[in-house]
Amino acid sequence: MIPYRAAIIITIAVLAAAAILIFWKAGEYTRGRFVRLCAGNLLIHLADGFITYVNTPGLEREGNPLVRVLGLGWGALFLANLLVFVFLVLCAWSFCRYEHVHLEASGMFDYYMKLMHGEGYKPIWFWYKTPGNYRAMFAFGGYGLYWGLTAAAPIPVVGWIHHMLERASSPLVFSRFYWWNSRWLSFGLAMTVCLLCMYKWTREGYRS
Repeated sequence: MIPYRAAIIITIAVLAAAAILIFWKAGEYTRGRFVRLCAGNLLIHLADGFITYVNTPGLEREGNPLVRVLGLGWGALFLANLLVFVFLVLCAWSFCRYEHVHLEASGMFDYYMKLMHGEGYKPIWFWYKTPGNYRAMFAFGGYGLYWGLTAAAPIPVVGWIHHMLERASSPLVFSRFYWWNSRWLSFGLAMTVCLLCMYKWTREGYRS
């Protein structure tokens, strides 16, 4: 069994490497941006799997519904994480391969509708009509979803680290933050970051 101290150091090192890959010139269309974003996200998933195995190799304390509710094992957990990772790769691909279009617009809503539906749109289309510009639609959604899910992914990892520190009575523990709270923090952070990124994407488009 890997000692707790070594496991924590390894996990933090992997998360730091992931942060460097993801946030190095994150807002620029640099060469290899897509690969860096995917590699960084993969490291977060690996850190999550590693520290989960250290804390609960039999998955007795795993909070994933596939394990906690359905009683499935590591195979199902691995498949679920793989599908999430593939989804994030597609999200990154959608906005990394798309050139952010800048349009003259009177505001964010006007910009969004012109981009998705073209000139002469009707405002009510926002509620029921499918955008005609599919590339822009997938880039817009992919941008928000990638950053929202990526921001939320380290939360369970941090929760496990805190749990390990708490068991070791470490002075670094400031409050009782149990690992099963992580899913609510992850959900809230994912939604918040996703919406903020969509806001940023739209505002930058019509202001430029």
